Amino acid sequence: MHLTRLALTHFRNYAHLELDLAPGVTVIQGDNACGKTSLLEAIFYLATARSPHAGAERELIRWGASAEPIPFARVETQIERSNGARVQIEIVLIAARAEEKPSPPPAVGGNEGGSARKPNGRVSKRIKVNGVSKRAIDLLGELNAVLFLPEDLDLVFGSPGDRRRYLDTTLAQIDPRYGRALSKYDKVVEQRNGLLREFRERAYNPHALDIWDRQLIEEGTYLVARRAETIARYNQLVADIHARLTDQREQLRLVYQPSVAFDLATSQESRHAEIARNFARQLETLRPRELSAALTLVGPHRDDLRFLVTRNPSTVAQDDAAAMDATTYASRGQGRTIALALKLAEVALMRAETGEDPVLLLDDVMSELDAARRGALAQAVLDASQAIITATDLEDFAPEFLERARVLKVCDGSIG
Repeated sequence: MHLTRLALTHFRNYAHLELDLAPGVTVIQGDNACGKTSLLEAIFYLATARSPHAGAERELIRWGASAEPIPFARVETQIERSNGARVQIEIVLIAARAEEKPSPPPAVGGNEGGSARKPNGRVSKRIKVNGVSKRAIDLLGELNAVLFLPEDLDLVFGSPGDRRRYLDTTLAQIDPRYGRALSKYDKVVEQRNGLLREFRERAYNPHALDIWDRQLIEEGTYLVARRAETIARYNQLVADIHARLTDQREQLRLVYQPSVAFDLATSQESRHAEIARNFARQLETLRPRELSAALTLVGPHRDDLRFLVTRNPSTVAQDDAAAMDATTYASRGQGRTIALALKLAEVALMRAETGEDPVLLLDDVMSELDAARRGALAQAVLDASQAIITATDLEDFAPEFLERARVLKVCDGSIG
């Protein structure tokens, strides 16, 4: 798949933009704060209905939009799939004015942000696919995109939550059931934690938790099993990619650390039953601690992902003791290479799972890499169906790469 058109209205620093796009590589060059990253953010927002940067969706609405009768932002794109089918996606954010009484957000996808004049107002989100209104969860999979940002170092050095969010975002784009299960699971955890807090004020009733435990196990089992399966697929892809990025000097392996104990070597057919069984046992064992903490202490919301790197590729699959835990010991350069390998493996995974090439979005990453890694990344970019790259300096690219790319200049929210 590839984008053929992108239109922005009052999105970030873009008052109005209409941009025709084509397959292959597009390089967006410009100074800092000119709107390069916002362009990639808009595309990723159209794919996931979530911003990788904004803390509240009001931040996506251009400040100058406050002069409009109703402050709003619109992002729109047209996609062409490999079979020739065309899809149009539109997301509109509408901010309530300070004097208006905020209306409740939509059941799915409406996040609390701020109004055009008051930061505690609300923003409603309206999504349409081919003119038909959709929930945010139903948007996932219409446009697949892989985004690489400088801050993706957090995948390696950040918290377990950073790694879970990355895995969830990837899986939700390729597996609609995963997205629905994750949404339900998060709500169950919230409701269950609320009930555990109530037991501090009233007598504990073990049967009151039963309905939430059943749902927790049902949805959580699917999440854990799907994560385990996906990490196994990642390992089939990422080892070769990382080895090429390091000129065969290092090899990478991902290790899934679920909070629900089960044998990772278990066959896929029996894995669900084992996870559900062990999940129930751990909930029963941890019940006294959960009542004391008023928190759900086991489940996929407490999983983690580790990255093991070895300088002797022949030993990584056999002996974890010979590998370095990158989260603790890797240098920044090694961490950036791991994150990049992960993103390139994600492209291959999406292609294999959906039959479509995702749009590859890279935000000013060349400047952080040495010449060898730039060359390896450049080749991967040229192999992509569509890649959009931002840069402050075109000298980060080889001349032969630029000859095969379309180069556009961005300045103060306009592109030419």
